[in-house]
Amino acid sequence: MQRRTLLAAAASAAASVIALPASAQGAYPNKPVKIILGLAPGASTDASTRLLAQHLQEVTGQTFVVDNRPGAGSTIGAAAVAASPPDGYTLFMGTGSYATSAALYPNLSFDPVKSFRPITQLNRFPSAIGVQASSPIRSLPQLIELAKAQPGTIPFASTGHGGQTHFAGELFQQITGTKLVHVPYKGGGPAMQDVLAGRVPLIFVDLFTLLPHWRQGTVRILAVTGTKRAEAAPDVPTAQELGVRGFEVVAWLGLFAPAGTPDAVVDYLQKAVATVGKREAFIKRMADSGAEVVASTPAEFTQFFQREVELYRRVAQSANIKLE
Repeated sequence: MQRRTLLAAAASAAASVIALPASAQGAYPNKPVKIILGLAPGASTDASTRLLAQHLQEVTGQTFVVDNRPGAGSTIGAAAVAASPPDGYTLFMGTGSYATSAALYPNLSFDPVKSFRPITQLNRFPSAIGVQASSPIRSLPQLIELAKAQPGTIPFASTGHGGQTHFAGELFQQITGTKLVHVPYKGGGPAMQDVLAGRVPLIFVDLFTLLPHWRQGTVRILAVTGTKRAEAAPDVPTAQELGVRGFEVVAWLGLFAPAGTPDAVVDYLQKAVATVGKREAFIKRMADSGAEVVASTPAEFTQFFQREVELYRRVAQSANIKLE
C-alpha cells in the first residue's frame, strides 16, 4: 500500500513538470537558475520572488535561486544580468521602480530596455493614497480641494526619491493641478511610521504596505490607483472613480532575461510561470498581499514595460525629477 502511494506521488510530481519543446529537449534547464533581484531581502518583492522560485522548482524539477543585489534603483542587479550569458540561467526580477530607474539613469553600462528580453509580468497591484485614520482628510476630492486652496503646504511621503511612489505623487499633481511637497523616505516602513505618528499627513505607496494598517483601522485609504478596485480592499474606490482620470500607477514584478536569450528558453520560462500562476496556493498568497497574478506573454510584457518607461520619462521631464 505504501509502495503504491509513493509511486502515485512520484507519477503526480512528474506530470507536473513542464515539458520542453521537442527541439530543445534536454537543453534547458539542466542546472540551477539564478534570479537576481535588485532589492534587499525582507521586502514584499523579495518574498514574492522567493515564492515564485519555490514554485518554479516544483513545476520544472530544477533549482531556482534568488540572489539579492540591492542598490541604485535596482540597476546594480540589472547590470549583472545584462552582462550575463544569454542562456536562461541568470534572470532579472524587475519591479515598477525599475521602470522609473530606466527613466532616470542617463549613463548606465547597459540599455535598460534593449539589453533585456522581457519574459512575463508576474503580477500587479495598485499603489494607493493613504492618511492616518484620525486625519481630517476623509476623501480624495477633499484632499484635492484642500491642496488647491493651500498649494505647496501639504507634504506627502514616498518610499524614496525617484522611486515609483514618488512618481505616483508627481503624476497625481500633474493630473489634478495641485502642488504638494515631496518627503522621500528610505522604504515603506519608515514612511509609514511617520504617517502613523502624524508627522506626515499623506502617503503614496503600494497597497501591500497599507493593507495591514488599514485592516487594523490605523490608516484610511483614500483611493487605489489601478483601473479597477483591489480584491484585497473592495470597498476602496479607484482614483478614476473619484474623477482623477488617467491616474494609473501599478506596482508589479516581471521576469527578464538578457538580450539574445533563445526563443525556446523564453517561451519555456513564460509557460512555467503561467503554470505557477494557476496554482491555487500561489494565487492565494498573491491575493493576500493585494496582488493579482498576470503571467503575460513576452510580447504583452514587452509592450507594457515600454509604456511604463515612456510614462515615467514624461513625468520626470515635466516634474524635473533628477537623481541627487
